[in-house]
Amino acid sequence: MPAEDRLLLAIDTSTEVAGLALYDGATVSELTWNAGRNQTASLLTQIRHLLDINGRDLTEVGAVAVAIGPGTFNGLRVGMSVAKGLCYGLGLPLIGIGTLDTIAYPHVRSRHPIRAVVPAGRGRVVYADYRYRNGRWVRLSDLRNERMDQLADELVEKTIIAGELPAELAARLEESPLVIVPPPALRVRRPAYLAEVAHRRWLEGDTDPLETLEPVYVHGSASTAAAPEPRASTG
Repeated sequence: MPAEDRLLLAIDTSTEVAGLALYDGATVSELTWNAGRNQTASLLTQIRHLLDINGRDLTEVGAVAVAIGPGTFNGLRVGMSVAKGLCYGLGLPLIGIGTLDTIAYPHVRSRHPIRAVVPAGRGRVVYADYRYRNGRWVRLSDLRNERMDQLADELVEKTIIAGELPAELAARLEESPLVIVPPPALRVRRPAYLAEVAHRRWLEGDTDPLETLEPVYVHGSASTAAAPEPRASTG
């Protein structure tokens, strides 16, 4: 069955807020929940629930997408393990998408650059900067691990800061003339965005090898880290 006629299952367990989406290229159904540190127990149950409420079956899934981080060790490990298990068991292709890429994705109509953020614990965040060029988001920096209160220190132009921002930090950032903080619905990760980005790659035949795809973890206090470049379809 061609990709256009099958479902893509998207899995995002990058942080304690987990999400799933089913996407057929036209209609998306998504589910998010606060999994805390209980990703292992909840993920397979939620996949079955998402399929059931949509009247679909796992045999209708033609590809699996998974968020590869940056994110928490336990969350990403569980998401990657489940995604690879489904792909190995059902003979499906796997598409890995950077977590920060999905945060930048919905802001395609903005003329401003994006600073996409995920929490790193202990008052720190991991972020990368993006600019929209030639129909796609281009990442301008390696991943950076900084204290939350330093998130806007190096900005030289008006920038959208999006991601899981605590309310107090969002309010403080809004005081800066160089920061645009979107409303919560636009700054958090949504599995639907992950599904849309991955579906484009699937149609183009751009998938990842099961044997070598690995997550990008958030850990320590290093200031920079390398991460895979976003593919051309992120926007």
